[in-house]
Amino acid sequence: MPTHLDAPKAARAVQRRAAPMDPDDRRDALIDVFVRLAHREGRKPTTSEIAQEAGVAEGTIFRVFPTKEILEKEAVQAAFCPAPVRRRIAAIDPDGSLRDRLVDFTRIMQQRFTEVFGLMGALGLTEPPRRGPHQACYAAGRHLRGHADEEEDGAAHQPLLDAINELLVRDEDHLVVPGPDVVHRIRLLTFSGSHPGIADGRTLTPEEIVDTVLFGVVCRPHPHEGGRP
Repeated sequence: MPTHLDAPKAARAVQRRAAPMDPDDRRDALIDVFVRLAHREGRKPTTSEIAQEAGVAEGTIFRVFPTKEILEKEAVQAAFCPAPVRRRIAAIDPDGSLRDRLVDFTRIMQQRFTEVFGLMGALGLTEPPRRGPHQACYAAGRHLRGHADEEEDGAAHQPLLDAINELLVRDEDHLVVPGPDVVHRIRLLTFSGSHPGIADGRTLTPEEIVDTVLFGVVCRPHPHEGGRP
């Protein structure tokens, strides 16, 4: 009977006997590794680093991707796919208060912007890649390779916009501007308040961003007091 000390050897034997990973799963795994390393190292990872992180031989990468450049292109498309963001926004509790819903939304967008800033810096990108409509990705709730280069039109990202606007649709009677304008202002402040360079290193929390948009920064008198708000 194998002892506890034999466990690592037994685990490696099981791995050797396991069926080979499906090519699509292998591609997705290597894409995930590429993005993770780019974020962690702050630069483009080498194929040697990717192979070591993924636990595969370096030659395996080129059996899946003809060139490193193709791997990088697919990794960028996956990282910028909006479908996972839309899925997370759609999962926000609709019964929460307006502020709670907007804080949850802002937290999601802040994480998204932070990831985008980091990846663009690591890869030397000056602008996001052309995203395409990602309609199939929205339906799946995740990035699907091969669906990012379709023609884009004005309604390409309507599913994402619909999920965002749903956060405010029942509160519009209490707003002095349309719901989409509230979201627009939050996104602008989230973008600038989450970028260390723009924010001079003093990034804003999701709560600070939402409270600035909803309540401003000026003290307001009680209803029975006079004076300007």
